[in-house]
Amino acid sequence: MAGEVAKKESTAVAMASQFEDMGGLGFEETTSQDMAVPFLRILAQLSPQVNKRDGAYVEGAEAGMMFNTVSNRVYDGEKGVAVVPCYYNRRFVEWAPREKGGGYFGSYHPDDPITNTTTKNERGEDILPNGNLLTNTAQFFVILIDEDGPQRCLITMSSTQLKKARKWVTQMQALTGTKSNGESYTLPMMSHSYRLSTVAESNDKGNWFGWDIAKAGMMDLSLDKDGKPSNLADHANFSMAVEFAKSVKSGEVEVKEQSQDSSKKELNDDVPF
Repeated sequence: MAGEVAKKESTAVAMASQFEDMGGLGFEETTSQDMAVPFLRILAQLSPQVNKRDGAYVEGAEAGMMFNTVSNRVYDGEKGVAVVPCYYNRRFVEWAPREKGGGYFGSYHPDDPITNTTTKNERGEDILPNGNLLTNTAQFFVILIDEDGPQRCLITMSSTQLKKARKWVTQMQALTGTKSNGESYTLPMMSHSYRLSTVAESNDKGNWFGWDIAKAGMMDLSLDKDGKPSNLADHANFSMAVEFAKSVKSGEVEVKEQSQDSSKKELNDDVPF
């Protein structure tokens, strides 16, 4: 069996190498406007992907698993996934409430005047004058280390998960290095990889699944005696993370919510405020 697997892998590599001279052909006019950044989300009890009678059902999906909104792939919540964080920002996201049909209406910078126009409802949610919800949301742009290859993803945290977002940012920003002149500096966000899994949580208002974040280790960017990368995967993932961060910072990456049936909106539907 091991020999058969090795043979298949070597065949796949050999076939892929035949495309080297045509790398990127056909994508010359493709821009960030033409591509969707996948969301990596935690599936809830009400998520359509776990409902066998829903058209969006994904085979094997269960509440507590993680879901890639572009590849439609699910990941074991207990086992978790490895990610390399690239860029962080915070936005206020406008949603129509479920009873009004739901739906994504856009997002705003924390300094936008609209954030000062909300009032609290009986659930403690921030409500705009038009009746829509405004949700304080932490956004982590990451490289997901997938067995099919690394890919760019977005993880959003709001409501009960904001505390974890702040803790993660604080943890990353506390990582420092020392310059040749002895000065201390903050390591780039993509200097380490992390293991993200899910855990069951609850309060007096209900039950849901939340994120569990653990530092995995520093990226190995060392070179061998011949000046070649000691860890090719880490070098490639780090470079990809740096480019992703630059793209987000420059505004090339536009966050777009999927226009799914928002009455089944999976973003924090099961998370009590």
